[in-house]
Amino acid sequence: MGAISNEMIWQAIKELADQLQQTNGQVQQLGEQVQQTNEKVQQLGQQVQHLNSQVQQLNHQVQQTHVQVEQLTKQVQQTNEQLSQLSQQVFDMDKRLSDVANGQKILVEELFENKKEIKRIKTALNMY
Repeated sequence: MGAISNEMIWQAIKELADQLQQTNGQVQQLGEQVQQTNEKVQQLGQQVQHLNSQVQQLNHQVQQTHVQVEQLTKQVQQTNEQLSQLSQQVFDMDKRLSDVANGQKILVEELFENKKEIKRIKTALNMY
C-alpha cells in the first residue's frame, strides 16, 4: 500500500508539474500579450501626440486666418467708405457740371440775343 501511495503521490506531483508548466506557458503567453498591448499603447500614445501637434498647428492656422479675415473686413469697410465718398464727389461734380452747362446755355442764348440786337441796331443805323 505504501508503494501505491508513493506512486499516487508521484503521479500527483507529475500532474502538478504538468499543470505548473501549462500555467507557466499561459503566464508567458499573457506576458507576451501584455508586452504587445503595451507596445500598441505606446504607438497609440505617439499617434495621439502627433495628432495633438497637428491640431495645435491647425488651431494656429485658424487663428491666423481669423486675423486675416478681420483685416480684410476692415479693408473692405474702408474701401466702401472711400467708394461712398467718391460717389458723393462724382455726384457733386455732376451737379456742378450741370450748373456750368446751364450757365453756358444761358450765356449762349444771351449772346445770341445780343448779336440779334447788335444786328438790329446796325441795320437801324445803316438806315439812317
